[in-house]
Amino acid sequence: MAYNRASFIFLIVVHFVAITNRLAHGQLFVGLSNMNFEGRLCCTTTGNCPGQGIPGVPVNITCTINGYTDVAGQGTTDVNGAFNVYVLGITGYFYGLSTIPCVATVQLPLDTVVCPALNTTTGLLSSAFRRNGTANGSLKATIVGFVRT
Repeated sequence: MAYNRASFIFLIVVHFVAITNRLAHGQLFVGLSNMNFEGRLCCTTTGNCPGQGIPGVPVNITCTINGYTDVAGQGTTDVNGAFNVYVLGITGYFYGLSTIPCVATVQLPLDTVVCPALNTTTGLLSSAFRRNGTANGSLKATIVGFVRT
């Protein structure tokens, strides 16, 4: 019995700390379990469309939640340069924000055959996400636009 009571008290304390920490910063915590990140990569000097989509490029989805940064998911662009990365178990997003604390990143340079416009520079293309509704109980997020970092 003591074990169950200790576990219960521990969970109450953790819950209280989580709630007061969010409220102290004026934000309400919403636990979202699934997210669908989508976007398109085009063969332009910025990677943004309009332009010819770039197929077969790896895209990482990196999220920073409560000061901790991690790769939440990975995908590859399709024949039109589009990517759609479905991530299970994501939590820590805040209600009322239009921008999600995640970015899509693409490693540069790209192969000359794949995209000559992005083969002469190194670094990353990064894009923030904005909420784009929900579908089947998952939050949808779309890229804002790539920038070089």
